[in-house]
Amino acid sequence: MIWTKPRIVEELRRLHKDGVDLSYGAMTKRKQSLVSAAAYHFGSYRQAVQRAEIPYDQVLRRPRWTKQTIIAQIKKARRDGTALHWSAVSKRRDELGKAAFASLQPRLFGQWHRALHAAGLDADEISQYRNWDRSTVVFELKCRASDREALNSGAVQREDPGLHAAAVRYFGTYDKALKAAKLNPDTLRLRKSWSKPAVLAAIKSAGKRGTHLSDSAMRAQYPALYGAAVRLFGTYTIARSAAGVKFEAGVKARLSARRR
Repeated sequence: MIWTKPRIVEELRRLHKDGVDLSYGAMTKRKQSLVSAAAYHFGSYRQAVQRAEIPYDQVLRRPRWTKQTIIAQIKKARRDGTALHWSAVSKRRDELGKAAFASLQPRLFGQWHRALHAAGLDADEISQYRNWDRSTVVFELKCRASDREALNSGAVQREDPGLHAAAVRYFGTYDKALKAAKLNPDTLRLRKSWSKPAVLAAIKSAGKRGTHLSDSAMRAQYPALYGAAVRLFGTYTIARSAAGVKFEAGVKARLSARRR
C-alpha cells in the first residue's frame, strides 16, 4: 500500500473508531508501515494522530502502575515474607520499591498505608512487625536523619509508628532514643516536615551541587526528597519542572535562571 496523507488520516480515524490501541508502542508492533509513513509525511506519529483530530493524550499507553498492579506487588511480597513497612520498601530498588513510590501518587493511593489497606493488610501491624532492639532503633533513626526525613515525634508516629513505639519501649522515652542515636531532640522538634517550597529548594540545591536530577538518580540518592516530591506534586517530574531546573537525559542537570 502506498501511504498518502489523506490515507494515513483515514486509517488512523478508522482504527480509533474501532477501539484499536493507537499508542506508539502498540502501533509499531501492529502497523509499523503506517507509523513510519505517518512520521515521514507529518514529521512525527504524534502530529499525524493530531491531524486526524484524535486527542493524543487518549492514545498514550495507560500508566504502568495502577491500583491493581500495586496491590498485586504487595500481595506477592506478603506471600514471600518480604518486609512491607515503609522504611524497608522505600529502600528497595526492585518492582516492590517502585510500586511503593508509585502508590504515593494522588491518582493512586496517596499514601503507602492506604495501599496496604487496599491489599487487605493492617498497616499498623505491618509497621510494628519488626525484630526491634536498641541497636535497630538507633540504626533506623540514623537512617532517617541521613535521608533528611522528619524526626520529630509527631512525624515518626505518623510515618513509622512501629519505630516510635520501639524507641519508647527500649529507651523509656523517644527523646532518649534520639540522644542514643546522637541526635538533638530540641533541634529536631523545630524541624518541619516537607512542604512544596522545601521540596523545590532541595531540588534546586541538588542541581547546584551538580547532582544528576533524573528520576532514578534522585530516587536512589535522595529517597526522602523524592518521596516528598511525589506526594506533594503528583510526580517527581512535575516537581522538577516546578523547581525551574534544566534537565536533559544523560547530562547533569544545571540550574536555569527562571524569568518571572
